[in-house]
Amino acid sequence: RPVNCFMAFRLEKHREISSRTPGLNHRDISKIIAKWWRAMSEEEKAPYRAIASKAKADHE
Repeated sequence: RPVNCFMAFRLEKHREISSRTPGLNHRDISKIIAKWWRAMSEEEKAPYRAIASKAKADHE
């Protein structure tokens, strides 16, 4: 199953947060990432939408 735009963003940011703050659990990391995603503009989300579109096309 191909990743959607949020999951592409989440994968990238999860690595970043995990390396900076190893004490956080997955649930807390997911909450932080979701908050960041909601605060982003459509323009900021565009690269992740492109990743998701490519993943979908590759999957079909």
